Amino acid sequence: MGGNGRKVMSELLLELFSEEIPAMMQKKASIAYKEIFSKYFLSNKMDFDELNIYVSLRRLTLHVTGLPSSFPKTTRELKGPRISAPQAAIDGFCRSNNITQGDLSKTIIKDVECYIYEQEVPERNVKDILCESLHIPIGEYVWAKSMHWSSYEIKWIRPLQNILCIFDSETIPFEYGHLLANNKSHGHRFMSPSVFTVTNFLEYKKKLEENFVMLDANERESYIAKRLKEEVSKLNLILKEDIALLEEVTGLAEHPQILVGKIDKEFLSLPKEVLISSMRSHQKYFSLLDKGGNFAPYFLFVSNIASSDPSVIISGNEKVLSARLADALYFYNQDIKTTLSEKAEKLDKVIFHAKLGSLKDKTLRLSQIVSFIDPDNENLLKAALLCKSDIVSEMVDEFPTLQGIMGYYYAKEESLDDEIANIIRNHYKPQGISDNSPSASSALLALADKIDNLCGLILAGEKPSGSKDPFALRRQALGIIRIILENEININLTSLVKFAINEYRGQISLDKNYEKQILLFLEERLKHFFKEKYSHGLINSVCDLTINPDLVAIELKLVMLKNFLNSKEGDNLLSAYKRANNILKDAKIDDTQLDKSSFISEYEHKLHDSINSSRAKIESALDSKNYSVALQLLSDMLKPIEDFFDNVMVKDQNSVIANNRMILLCKARNVFDMIVKFEKL
Repeated sequence: MGGNGRKVMSELLLELFSEEIPAMMQKKASIAYKEIFSKYFLSNKMDFDELNIYVSLRRLTLHVTGLPSSFPKTTRELKGPRISAPQAAIDGFCRSNNITQGDLSKTIIKDVECYIYEQEVPERNVKDILCESLHIPIGEYVWAKSMHWSSYEIKWIRPLQNILCIFDSETIPFEYGHLLANNKSHGHRFMSPSVFTVTNFLEYKKKLEENFVMLDANERESYIAKRLKEEVSKLNLILKEDIALLEEVTGLAEHPQILVGKIDKEFLSLPKEVLISSMRSHQKYFSLLDKGGNFAPYFLFVSNIASSDPSVIISGNEKVLSARLADALYFYNQDIKTTLSEKAEKLDKVIFHAKLGSLKDKTLRLSQIVSFIDPDNENLLKAALLCKSDIVSEMVDEFPTLQGIMGYYYAKEESLDDEIANIIRNHYKPQGISDNSPSASSALLALADKIDNLCGLILAGEKPSGSKDPFALRRQALGIIRIILENEININLTSLVKFAINEYRGQISLDKNYEKQILLFLEERLKHFFKEKYSHGLINSVCDLTINPDLVAIELKLVMLKNFLNSKEGDNLLSAYKRANNILKDAKIDDTQLDKSSFISEYEHKLHDSINSSRAKIESALDSKNYSVALQLLSDMLKPIEDFFDNVMVKDQNSVIANNRMILLCKARNVFDMIVKFEKL
C-alpha cells in the first residue's frame, strides 16, 4: 500500500505465543489474520507497505512495515444545521460539540446556506492508537475449536502464554485478557527454552534462529522438502508424494530434522496401502517406493529436535511403528479368516441411513441396478453383492480410508476372479477432482453406487442447501457425470434414476416429484461441469435431461455446436434464427394451419420446400446422433431463409398472408429447435 509521501516509516512486531497450535489449522489462521489485521489498519486510516503473518507450532507472528508513526494535527469540518433552522436545532448542535454559536461559520452546501464547525484534531501517536485497540483484531478470528483455560475470560485455540508487541523499538503494553504485552519471546521448547528480549523484527528472527526456531512456514516447508529429496536420493528410492502430509509436518516442527527409519521385514507381507496408511495417519511418516513402484522397507520422518545421537530417536520411532504395524498385521490375519460373503451377512447390522436401511439392503439394491445397466455381467453382479463387505473388517474399522482397497485384498486372498477383486477396489472412484475415474465393469458398479447414494439420500431429505452438503451429494453427482463421460457410457440417465428410485418403493414414501428433483440436480451439476469449456448460452441450449438424457450425446452435441457456431456459416444461421424469433416473439401459433394456397411469392414456396426437405433428414441424423450432419442439413436452409427475409414483408397488410407467413417462420424455427434450444444462444 502507498505511503502517501510519508517520511517516517514505522514497523510493528506482534507475537502471540501459546501452547501447540494444531498443524492443520495454522495455514487457515494465517490467511484469516492477514485479512483481519489489514482491515484493522485501514479502518484506522493507517496505510502500510507490507503485512506478513508467520505461524508455527507455538507462535503466530504479525510483522507490518511502512506504518505511520503519528497523525499530524488537522482540522475536521463538521456540518451543522441550516441557517434557517430553528434555534433549538442550532443550540443542540453546539451542545453536542461543546461549543457556542460564535464558534460556527457559514458555507453553501448544495445551494443551502449552513453552519459548519471547523474542529481541530490534535496530533496523535500511532503507538497510542495501537495500545488502545490491538486487542480487538486478535479476538476477531474464531478458531474451529477455541478453548477457555483456567479462570481467564479470553479464549484461543490453545492457552496463550505471552504477547510480544514492539512498535519502532518500543514496547506497546496493551492488555489482552490476563496478559500484558511486553518485549519478550521464547526459543525452542526443548532445545532452547530460554526467554529473550527484542527491539525489532530482524533481531527477533535472528534470535529465534539462534534459539532453534525457523519462523517462516514457507522456509520450513521448502527446507523439509529439500531434505526429504536428499535422503531419498541417498537410498536410491522414490518418495511417495503427499502434499497434505508435508503441510502437516511443517506445522509440527519449529526446528525440522529429517531422519530415516527402517521397517521390520515381518510387516512387509501387509498390503502396501496398509503400511502407508498406518505410517501416515498415526505417525506422520513419509513412505518410500522403489523404481518399480513397489513399497520399500524404509520411512522418513520429521523430528523437532536435533539430537547429538539421532539413532536414539530413530530407534524409538521404529519401535513405535512396529507396535502399530503389529496391530495391523493382527487385524489383517483375523480378517482373512472369513470370506467376503460371510462378512456380507453382517452388513444388515450396519446402517446406511436411518431412513434407507442397512448396508445389506444397499448391496441388494446395487445388484438390481447393475443388472439393469448390464444384465449379463455375472462378475459385476457378484462384486455388487460383496463390495461393502470389508466395511465390517477390523482393518477398515482402524483405517476407514481403505474401504474397497481391503475388499480387493480379501478377494485375492480367497482366490476370487481378478475382475471381481478390481471392481470392488475401484467402485468408490472417483473420490475427488484429482482422482481418476474407474473403467470397464468397475465404472458400472461405481455408477450404480453413486446413483443409489444420490437418489436415496435425496429421497431421505438430505438434498444440499446453500454451502451445506454433509453427504457430499454434489461430489456424487460429479462422479456420475465423469464416469459416464470418461467411459462413454451411452445410458438413459432418466431411466436409470427412475429405476434407482423405484428400488426404494415400499421403504420410503415416493409421493413427491423426486425424479424431477434428482434430474434437475444432476443437470445443474452437469452445467457446472461444462462451464470451463463452453459458454453459458451454449450449455443452456444443449443441457436438458428431460429432452436428452444421454450425457455422451450431450457432450458430442456441445462439441459439434461450438465448432459450428464459430464458423461464418453457423454465425449467419444463428443470426437468421434470432431474426425469425424476434418477429415471432411469444406469439401462440399453430404451425399445422399453414395454407400453401396463400403463398404469393416464390420465396415462400422455396422456404416451405426447404423446411419439408430438411426436417425428415435432420430427424434421422439426430436419431443416429450424427450432429455434424444435422447441423449441415440445417445450413441448407440458410439461403431460403435469407432470401425470404430479403424479399418478403412478413407482416403484410393482408392479415391472411401475414398470418400464413408467421406460421411458415414458426415451422422454420421449430426445425432449428429440433437440434438445440437456439433461443438460449
